[in-house]
Amino acid sequence: MKEVKVEDIQKEIEKDIEMGKKMVDEGKRLLEEGKYKLNESKSRIRELGDEAGIKLKDFEEKHKEEVDYVVKESERALQETEIFIRKYPIMSVFAALGFGYLLGKLMRK
Repeated sequence: MKEVKVEDIQKEIEKDIEMGKKMVDEGKRLLEEGKYKLNESKSRIRELGDEAGIKLKDFEEKHKEEVDYVVKESERALQETEIFIRKYPIMSVFAALGFGYLLGKLMRK
């Protein structure tokens, strides 16, 4: 059986402690690097969000008249459809069934 000296054990423990310190330092470095990259990504996301908001606002201002027109026409078409359905309920049901049948036929192909 091999004899083990206390000095050898101490040297091994010191090497393990040094290795542990290096690993902790590397972990801290990686953590700082990740933190930096996360903050960088967060800033970029904010910038993109701000750009998107500006573009959306510009689009809204530029096409306000067209959007208002489409909304008004859609409301008018909905009202006319409701009036037609109330005036001709049976014909509306048959038209809806026929439309559904044709749509089903087209979807199968």
